[in-house]
Amino acid sequence: MDIGQEQTQKNHDQIKEIPKWAERYAESRSTPLIVFQAIFLAMVGMIALSVFCFLQQWFILAAVSLLLYMVTLLCLLFKWDKYEASYYAKTGIPEAKNLKQVRKYLVLPLLLIVVFSIIMEQQGYFPSHLRLPISAAFICPLLMFANWRWGKGSFFGNLWAFLYGAWGVAILFKLPWLTFSDKYAGAEIMVAVPLTGLITGLVGYLYNHHALKKLKASASMQENSNEE
Repeated sequence: MDIGQEQTQKNHDQIKEIPKWAERYAESRSTPLIVFQAIFLAMVGMIALSVFCFLQQWFILAAVSLLLYMVTLLCLLFKWDKYEASYYAKTGIPEAKNLKQVRKYLVLPLLLIVVFSIIMEQQGYFPSHLRLPISAAFICPLLMFANWRWGKGSFFGNLWAFLYGAWGVAILFKLPWLTFSDKYAGAEIMVAVPLTGLITGLVGYLYNHHALKKLKASASMQENSNEE
């Protein structure tokens, strides 16, 4: 096979990848996830600031921070669906079916796990500083199952589970930066959930741009082939 034939075959193979990159582009859009987790982190910060101000007897600042938290929470509850709908309408690509399935079937089991963990902790079955590792023992397998069942084994679904589980292991080994002091033991879970989700969303965002670049290159190759 000469150089011309090799290039033609290469171009043909690249054109055949258009459906693959189109699907990956559609399924790796993570802007709503990034925005949601960023808001979640901001809300955690508002609560922490409110508690700190209250302990310092800065009651006005504590009230303002708590009010901001309540306003943000209400906006999230009543405006989030509209934001997601407008996002998918602007992009012209509907929400991935697998994401709808995860959101439909995963919320209730996660809530049950949280309630079960709280009851077990209150009954003294495990100390508060193990709150995150215990939750990871339930949540990580559930996330991986949901990703296998509805997410087609997506790398990003497994990445979130891995990051959250790794944080739990870090707490078991009391690694600094990831393990809070005894005074705030167990509070890591309030940061770990949105932060690992935010990291996953950012990785997905970068991959989404990579998939779009590949898709445009393949589409351009097909257009040039049709002109010839």
